[in-house]
Amino acid sequence: MGETFWNRTWGTIAPERITSYAASLDSTEDAVIAFLRKEKAKYVCDAGCGCGIYSLKLARFGFAVCGFDIAEDAVLLTKKLITENGYPAKDFKQANILSTGYPSKCFDAVVARDVIDHMPIKQGVYAVRELLRIVRPGGCVLLTLDATDSEYESEPHEINKDGDYFFNRGKWDGMVFHPYSAFEIKKLTDGIKYNILPSNENGFIVVIDADE
Repeated sequence: MGETFWNRTWGTIAPERITSYAASLDSTEDAVIAFLRKEKAKYVCDAGCGCGIYSLKLARFGFAVCGFDIAEDAVLLTKKLITENGYPAKDFKQANILSTGYPSKCFDAVVARDVIDHMPIKQGVYAVRELLRIVRPGGCVLLTLDATDSEYESEPHEINKDGDYFFNRGKWDGMVFHPYSAFEIKKLTDGIKYNILPSNENGFIVVIDADE
């Protein structure tokens, strides 16, 4: 699942760089936050939180946020960023998206931004099920899935029979990416009903409702 790549990536980023990036964070309401507000979600999990930039944005819009990432260094960066901006960070932890360790039905919503598309699709199917497990009935899971672009296509990689990209040299050595089409989303959700939100982002925002 590219764990080595993400540990290496987050382990080499200076916290000052994250602080600087957060200072220029877009403060406008995006499609994900607009949807969460419409659904009256309060307790939101940022799955694969990375360095915490989106967790911070969620907190600034009034959500109670916790989160996790597979890379321990990413969690440390997140806790520092969230804390220095005046929000509680104790509920951020290191965890694998395939087995998060959370109780069932404990969140109003889970957001996974550009996370599922950095896994082989077969693992992505299981990850979606795990995220749905931790959402209360009537809640939702929101996934953002990047579209491929010239950089994804030009960096050295191999493609397996499932359409997963495995980067094996260069700056992305060890990273995994799966480009999604509307048809591929059907394979990812494996029979679960979903909707695609209108968005100006390059890719898809997928909403999966938890069963009532």
